[in-house]
Amino acid sequence: LGGFILNVMPCVLPVISLKILGFVNQSKEEPGRVRQLGLLYALGVLVSFLVMAGFVIGVQQAGKLASWGMQFQNPIFLVAITTLVTLVALNLFGLFEVTLAGSAMGAAGNLAAKEGNSGAFFNGVLAVVLATPCTAPFLGAALGFAFAQPPALIVLIFLTVGVGLALPYVILSWSPGLMKFMPRPGAWMEKFKIAMGFPMLATAIWLYSLAAPNFGKKAAFWLGLFLVLLALAAWIWGEFIQRGRKRKALAVGVILLSLASSGYCLTQMKDTETWQPWSAEAVARARAQGRPVFVDFTADWCAICQVNKRTSIEIPAVQAKLKEINAVVLIGDYTREDNAITAELKKFDRAGVPLVLVYPKNPNAPPIVLPELLTSSIVLKALEEAGR
Repeated sequence: LGGFILNVMPCVLPVISLKILGFVNQSKEEPGRVRQLGLLYALGVLVSFLVMAGFVIGVQQAGKLASWGMQFQNPIFLVAITTLVTLVALNLFGLFEVTLAGSAMGAAGNLAAKEGNSGAFFNGVLAVVLATPCTAPFLGAALGFAFAQPPALIVLIFLTVGVGLALPYVILSWSPGLMKFMPRPGAWMEKFKIAMGFPMLATAIWLYSLAAPNFGKKAAFWLGLFLVLLALAAWIWGEFIQRGRKRKALAVGVILLSLASSGYCLTQMKDTETWQPWSAEAVARARAQGRPVFVDFTADWCAICQVNKRTSIEIPAVQAKLKEINAVVLIGDYTREDNAITAELKKFDRAGVPLVLVYPKNPNAPPIVLPELLTSSIVLKALEEAGR
């Protein structure tokens, strides 16, 4: 069905009439010859899909040798496939175009322009080449499934897609009179292409929901920001590079900056925190052992909390100091309502988060209450005092 639908995508549909009419013009008086050319065209399509299946099998076998395992259990694969499907959706929405190099397209076109058996065969190859950008929505899903399948099933999947793509051509070459029932190219094709982008975007959201949890709590933000910056780069590429606008050098610079920023987002996804959940009992246990206690009452929606983490808590100097004094590190997550944390905030005259407390290792000493906006020197000074 996916291969069949490709025939009404904008990159393929305009070619159907030309190909079938070409068969008819080559052999007007010999219907058997037209049928032969149609079958050779289908063979070109199937051979092209076999090549793609061979590529997938090669990747799969390399993965097995490397003990890669099931692809959807691999966080890196999930991020990669989420990125691919997002780009496919943006392509369908028209933000940018997927094109082959001019020389490659020219060579394929020359082969397809030949008459006779070789021309019919390479017409099939060219149809697959032209369908590649539109194929991506279906091949993206097929790859995600096929990577975990045996080689025989991979070949079957790709040949079935090829049969779906070639079938209308074969039918028309055997019954040219059916041409009058074919939908005519028009503006509806572009609208159909855009409509196809929405299910692809839904697929990207599903894959995103699978990928983000593999990297910790904060990965949802950084992976989302990565995709936004990637989308920005794709739009600039399509709008200012591919469509021939001025200031292309500036556009390239912004693209490179966006890609660099998106790469930084990926580096921030992995959660390296060693926090334990806060409770009054956890504080009491740690203090009874004579250990300093560092407590951060925070929330995902608290902007100051996130700034404090980046600039003054999750930095090498502070982490090293916490390890040096053998501190217990606790987090009071106030992202959702928590009556115990609310009571603790009121106890220290705070209307809300952030609240950072440092309990000295002397169990009788009162906690050091840090200011709302932290600096690394403030935190290090409190930790030094707590460790004495």
